[in-house]
Formats: sequence, C-alpha cells, structure tokens
Amino acid sequence: MKNFSIRNRLLIGTALLLLVTLLPPFYYFDNTLRGDIMSDAEDRAVKGLDTVEHILKEYALPADSNELDARLTRLGERMGMRITYIVDGIVIADSNVPIEDIPSLDPHGGRPEVRQALDGETGLEIRYSTTLKKYLIYVARTVHGANGLQDGVLRVAIPVSVAKERLDRLESGMTWMFLIVILASSLIAYFSTRPLLRSIIELASTAQSIGQGHYNRRIREYPGTEFKPLVDAINGMAHNIEQHLSMLVDQKGRLEAVFNGMNEGVMVFDSAGRIHSFNKALTTIFPGIEQKIGATPIEATMKPELHRMVIDLIEQGEDESGVRTQMELSDSRFFEVNLVPFKDPAGARRVVAVFYDISERERLEKVRRDFVANVSHELKTPLTSIKGFAETLIESPPAKPEQTATFLKTILKNANHMTKMVNSLLVLARTQHKGEMTDLAPVDAHEVIRQSLRDLSHTAQAKNITLEDMLPEGPLSVLGDRDGLMEVFRNLLDNAIKYSPAGSSVSVTARPHEGKMALCIRDQGPGIPEKAKDRIFERFYRIEHPSEPAAKNGSAGLGLAICRRIIKSHGGDIWVESPLDPATGTGAAFFATLQTAERHNADTPE
Repeated sequence: MKNFSIRNRLLIGTALLLLVTLLPPFYYFDNTLRGDIMSDAEDRAVKGLDTVEHILKEYALPADSNELDARLTRLGERMGMRITYIVDGIVIADSNVPIEDIPSLDPHGGRPEVRQALDGETGLEIRYSTTLKKYLIYVARTVHGANGLQDGVLRVAIPVSVAKERLDRLESGMTWMFLIVILASSLIAYFSTRPLLRSIIELASTAQSIGQGHYNRRIREYPGTEFKPLVDAINGMAHNIEQHLSMLVDQKGRLEAVFNGMNEGVMVFDSAGRIHSFNKALTTIFPGIEQKIGATPIEATMKPELHRMVIDLIEQGEDESGVRTQMELSDSRFFEVNLVPFKDPAGARRVVAVFYDISERERLEKVRRDFVANVSHELKTPLTSIKGFAETLIESPPAKPEQTATFLKTILKNANHMTKMVNSLLVLARTQHKGEMTDLAPVDAHEVIRQSLRDLSHTAQAKNITLEDMLPEGPLSVLGDRDGLMEVFRNLLDNAIKYSPAGSSVSVTARPHEGKMALCIRDQGPGIPEKAKDRIFERFYRIEHPSEPAAKNGSAGLGLAICRRIIKSHGGDIWVESPLDPATGTGAAFFATLQTAERHNADTPE
C-alpha cells in the first residue's frame, strides 16, 4: 500500500467497505434461503411420500412384483420422483430401475433412511446415489396393511439438483448483484475522485517545480479547504526561499566578482588536502589548473613544500594560525604564499592559499643589488688605475717627460670614463625622477638626428664608417623632449659606430608603425645574440664581442638602459631586430617609436 496512489487507495477502501457491508447480509441470506429451500425440498419429499403411501393404501395393487414395478414407474414419472418399495431389505420395485436390473441391486436394509423407517420413524437422508449418479433426498416410511401389498418400507427420493439449481440461480443472481454494486461503486468513486486527484497532481507538480528551483511558481487552486494550510505553507516557503535565494545569488555574485577580480591567485583545498576551487588569477599562475580539480597540491603545482604545508595545516587540529612562504616558479616568477586554515559548515578543516606575485619586487631588489655591485665594480677599476698612476707619479716620477705624459693621459682617460658613467647615471636618475611620462612638445626628429650625426661624424671618420641619412625630406614632427631624444639618438648612433667594422655604413630610416613613427638605426656589426635581445636594455649589461671588448671601448652598459627609459617616458617602445643578414649572422637594427605631432593635433579637441 506504500506505493499506491490516493485513487487506488480510495478504490480499494471502497471495495473493502462494500465487502464488509454486503458480505454478512449475503452470507446470512444465502444460508437462510439455502436452509429454507432445502427444508422446502424435504417437505416436498415427505408430502410426496404421504401421497404415494395414500395411493398404496387406498387403491388395490397387484401382488405381482412386475406389475407393481410398472405402476410405481408410471406414478414416479407423473410425480417427478423415484419410488422404491423394499421388503425385508430387498428392493422389489423401483420406478427408476428396469425390472430386470432390480435383482442386481444391493440390499437396502442398511440404508439410514430405511433403518429409521424400520424404527417407526419417517427416515430422511441426503446422499449420492450410485445407481442414478446424482444426489437425492431420500424419505422412507414403513407400510402396514396395504391392500394386496406385503408389509415393507416405502421410500421416495427427489433429486437435490432441483433445490440446488434454485440455490445456484439465487447465489448467481446475488453474486452478480454484489459484483455490479462493487463495480458501480468503484466507477462512482473513480469519477468522483478525478477532480480531486487532478487538483492534487497539479499541487504536487507545482510543489515539485518549486523544489527544482522554480521559486516563482505558486499554487492557485487546491481540491478543498483541508488542503489550504498545506497550500499556504508551500506558497510561503517558496516566497521565503525565493527571497533568500535572491539574496544569496546577489551575495554570491559579489563574492565571485571580488574573488575573480583579485590580482592575487587564490586556491581552496578540501579536508582531504585536494584542490576544491580557485579564482581566475590562479589560471595565469598555473596554466592548465582547470583540469586539476580534485588533485593534490604537488600534482597541480609540482611544489612539495606547498603540499607538505597544506597537509600539516589540515592535521593541526584546533590551531587556526596560518603560515607564509615564498616560492619560485619555472618561469622565474616569485610568489609569496599565505596559507590560512578554516572550517566549513560541516566542521571539516580546509585551507585557503593566496599567491601574491612579488616578481617585480624581487626583480627590483635584484636590480638594486646588481646596480650597487656594478657601480662599485665599474668605479673601482678606473679609480684603482688613477690611484696607481698617481702614486707612481708622486713616489717615483718618471725621468722622461713622455712617460709622465703617458701616465697623465691614462689618468685623464679613466677620469673621463668615470665622468661619462656618472653623467649617464645622472641622466638615468633624471628620467626616473620625471616619472613615467615626460611633458611632450612637437620636435623635429629629422633635425635632432642630423645634429647627432654631425656630433659623431669625427668618430665615424676615424673608423672609415659612412653615416647615411635616409629620412624623408623635410621636417619629421614628433612629440618628445628635445634633450631626451638627443640623448637617445647619440647613444644609438655611438653604439652602431662603436660595434660596426671599419669601412661599413650606419643608416637612419623611418617608417610608420601601429599609428606611430618608428625611427631605425641600422649597422653592420656582429649582431645581437637571441638570448641577449631583451637583456641589452638592462643597466650594466654588456655583450662581450671578441672584436670589440667592453673594457677596451669604455662602455659602462648604461646607454641602452637610458634609451629605453627615455623612450618609455615618451609613450613609445624600443626593440632590436638581429641579425639582418641571416647568412653571416651580422647586422642589427634598433627601432624607437614616437607619437607624431600630426596625429596628436588630430586627436586633440578644439
């Protein structure tokens, strides 16, 4: 009954109610009618016996048994019963048995009804007749002094089937009436419950929809007032859930926006120490982390120390203090990782890890350390030389003036080198002090480059290097600071002349590049190795060329760093393309992009 519907339960209940209501009367009337009909049949049998006995006593009967049997047969046929006459237990006449078969009948003296008749009573017995092959009601009585008839037992038998047929017809009618009543009641119950069940189904469907997340659904119709408290409770529950869910969705959206808007990577571990969730920033720190949900920290990050700290925090029990560590990834990025444990609503201990990118801080710290070390080293060498030659001149002056002049020239050369380095450092510091962007004004880049070419023409002539001005005719107006641009082009041209072989050429060209003007200085020097293309713009970084060692050309490794700083402050970019001749691997082209004054004027509203 647990899985039965309400309709089935109502139908079964109705049927059981009808059974309980109708079966007792049916059983009572069936037994009463059965008793009455059987009593009536027995009375009819007794009356038949009385009639036959009266005929035997009132009318003369032949003494011949054959004639007696013939008369009894005709009388039995008329009265619709079996008539048997028994003398001393032997059947001498039987209306239903041929005369020639009577001698073969069994003695009837021991039959119950015959014994009762011999005892002076009217015997009555119902049993199966093996002779006639059916149930009969036997009634017997002794007959004395009948006219011309021996004293004996007269027995009359009528078929029980007659009474049984009446009983069967009665039971069949009552059974059909019972079934029709049950069927009619079931149909009435079925159709009368359809509206009720339809309303209940709609109520259940609406409640199911609310349970599946459609919290705006409401129950408008219900089968009866008995369901009103349930309907009000479901509608109220849906309203409250809708309000709470709206609040949760709003809070969740804000939290996710904050979570994914963080620059720091966040990773959450479950109570088993496996990755539960992470934010968008973490995908840039660990590419492919999207496929690592459910993985351990070491499987996702390949950092055993992180895995060990997460497991230790989960197993610490009530200790809520976090830990902090630093790690370096394979791409030279540094992160400070802060791990804090917390408990979820179920009481399980979890851990959240926040990854702070400290790569820039580490890089600046390294730059600072390298800067101090490089400046110390770069200044130490010329100072040592100056000190040594000065001490020599003081303690043991050379006898020859030419040797003294040589010592002084060396001192002057090292002093000039130190002056150049200090001036470069001052220029670099000045560009940094001005900030990221410099106050820009229209400048003729063509005129600045011509001036730089004139200033370095003597240096180029000393190496028999041709300087080629391949810029377009007329002014080339860009936005910039004249002094800063002069410093950039002098450094780039000086490097090109310094590293170019004798008899080669250095050219200056211009071309549009991504809405800006790109100025290019090409040389035919030894080129820039691929691994050094990004590092050459770092301070104090120098490429040692066998043909032109840095110690010989007096380079301090600050020129390109100054160029990059100035160009960046102009809102441009600087890069190198090398080699220009793939066959020999020689040649380099340095590009510097600047905003054009024409575009600036077009973009500026009047």
